[in-house]
Amino acid sequence: MSSVTGIAQHYFTDMKEISSEEIVFRREVRKLCEMNTCGNYGKNWTCPPAVEPIDAFRDRFGLFDTLLVVYRVYHVKSSFDWNGMKAGMSDFKDRLLDVKKEMEAADPHFDFIVLGAGACHLCDPCAYVDEEPCRNPEDAIVSLEACGIDVMRLMKDHGMKYYNGKNTVTYVGGILYNKSQNN
Repeated sequence: MSSVTGIAQHYFTDMKEISSEEIVFRREVRKLCEMNTCGNYGKNWTCPPAVEPIDAFRDRFGLFDTLLVVYRVYHVKSSFDWNGMKAGMSDFKDRLLDVKKEMEAADPHFDFIVLGAGACHLCDPCAYVDEEPCRNPEDAIVSLEACGIDVMRLMKDHGMKYYNGKNTVTYVGGILYNKSQNN
């Protein structure tokens, strides 16, 4: 398979590898989900309470040695440009899904997890609302935040720039994998 970074570079110019051991899980982040600050709590298969508890994510992350953090800065008209932010988020999620599909096609046996930003919006509304199974489980991507990761802190702690100036929004995702399996 092509390297994870090689594939990701087709879709993202901003990225950084960090050791999965350096990932900090914070219950406070999950509590923000429970407070429904984004409006998706209990409405999406990739959001709490539908996703695993933080400890399960911590255990699963422990199976991998590397997190390739990928991010992209989008320019918006103003800090109130909701349509611009949604368009950026949609583009970011499409890029993550393209990376995932390209990696799967390159080596169907390579073990990795793609993590995104915000709730999945492949289906509108999500099947979770109707108490039905996910309609696209292969393509649904759980966010870093749903795992309990403070994205702004992660970026800051590893020398990546989260705030990129007025009228910008930064979306962050990642790819968990083992370097030893990535030739």
